[in-house]
Amino acid sequence: MGSVIPTPTKLPWPVSTTSLGVVVARFQEDLIPWLPVSKYAYVYDKGHIPQSNDTVDHDAFRSYVQLPNIGREGHTHLHHIVNHWDKLEDYIMFSQAAPFDLIGEVVNSTIQMVELALQVRPDEVNPFNPALFHDVDDWAKINWTDPKESIWMTPSQLASLVFAPYTPAELWHFVLREHHPPAIRAAHGGIFAVRRETIYNHPREVYERALKKFVEANATNPEVGFMWERFWTSTFSRRYWLPEVENP
Repeated sequence: MGSVIPTPTKLPWPVSTTSLGVVVARFQEDLIPWLPVSKYAYVYDKGHIPQSNDTVDHDAFRSYVQLPNIGREGHTHLHHIVNHWDKLEDYIMFSQAAPFDLIGEVVNSTIQMVELALQVRPDEVNPFNPALFHDVDDWAKINWTDPKESIWMTPSQLASLVFAPYTPAELWHFVLREHHPPAIRAAHGGIFAVRRETIYNHPREVYERALKKFVEANATNPEVGFMWERFWTSTFSRRYWLPEVENP
């Protein structure tokens, strides 16, 4: 038998905290996987876990902040962008606290995630696992029971979903102030790396308007969270605007 390659526990080269930021949306997940990148990590705790319930010291992280348990990871990521606008790092990694059920076939440690994040190019969004890219053209009210939506919405999520009083097309127009393209290339999961300059393709007000919709919904599991999950890539970069669906 061949030897097992150990999982890396630290970055192979020094990276400054002005160059790298790691945003972690946590509910009740284990924090141990994030310790190797703790000095870069902003942990947002929506499960309101007391320190006494955690073996990992919350002070080990760059910051550890409680947020209301609303809006899924989309609310967390938008909150961070809006509130750190003037001090965003060169490279930023956004993630759910337990990402490896989605990206584990390609990347199975937070160190590996960071290594890939530091390779992301301008106007690119890297979801770590390319298989998470899917093209969508659902601009009218979405039928979440359609089998093609199963990668975006599980039955348990659908059971508690708080529907939005607007369509994806209306949300797009409200936030971006322009008509949507025929289709977009979306990344499933809300886990991705992006450069600051790519986020800055839009002014802060765009992300503030998106965050406003999450705050207005004021729900743990709002439909706007699933709509915006699809919008991240195409909001950041027009390279993900498509004339038609190519990769369903």
